[in-house]
Amino acid sequence: MHGRIALVLTGVMVVAGCATQSVGNVQPAASTTASVASVAPEPTEASPAATEVAEAPTLAPTPNVILVTPTPTPAGPATYKVGDAITVTESGSDWAKITITDVKIVGSYKGSYYTDKPQTRGNVFIQAKVTYEALQDGVDYNPFDWQVFCAGMAVNNTTFLMNAPKPELDSGKLPNGRKATGYVVYEVPGKGEVRMSYGGNIFSNSGPVFEVIIRAA
Repeated sequence: MHGRIALVLTGVMVVAGCATQSVGNVQPAASTTASVASVAPEPTEASPAATEVAEAPTLAPTPNVILVTPTPTPAGPATYKVGDAITVTESGSDWAKITITDVKIVGSYKGSYYTDKPQTRGNVFIQAKVTYEALQDGVDYNPFDWQVFCAGMAVNNTTFLMNAPKPELDSGKLPNGRKATGYVVYEVPGKGEVRMSYGGNIFSNSGPVFEVIIRAA
């Protein structure tokens, strides 16, 4: 009997020894904790304040920045200089070619019996030769196609002279390929930019088609 008890006790001790060795081969709790700590934590829902900062960060104002909204201005008529050959179109087709040449400032026009002088003291005469070339049939030409401005102010377009330069610009219609030419004379102030503004009879209901600067300011 005592021999069996001793044998049983010996077996228990052997089993206990094997169990202790197996536990000793398991990684310690500290290592397990370190391994878990190295794994990224599950994302959590951000608070409204944190989300707002992340999506729309507050930027510092830029100094010395002025925002200006430009005001559109209407485009004026095309502007040309003396000697330019200006093509006028009608309904998308070339209608006529108009040229202003031989511009001259004159204090008076002397004749055999009479001298033409400006009506207003300090004014002068300015003359210009206008040439029309028809690019299709039925081109109108007329001295009243023009309005004259000095320093932006309209001047009298009906200056009648006894001794005006010849030929004077007449009125009429041209067939395709034909020309008409003649002088126009205006009384203008002695200083200031002078422009001849072309409207034309066929454009009477619209603004100027173009302008020619015949004297600089």
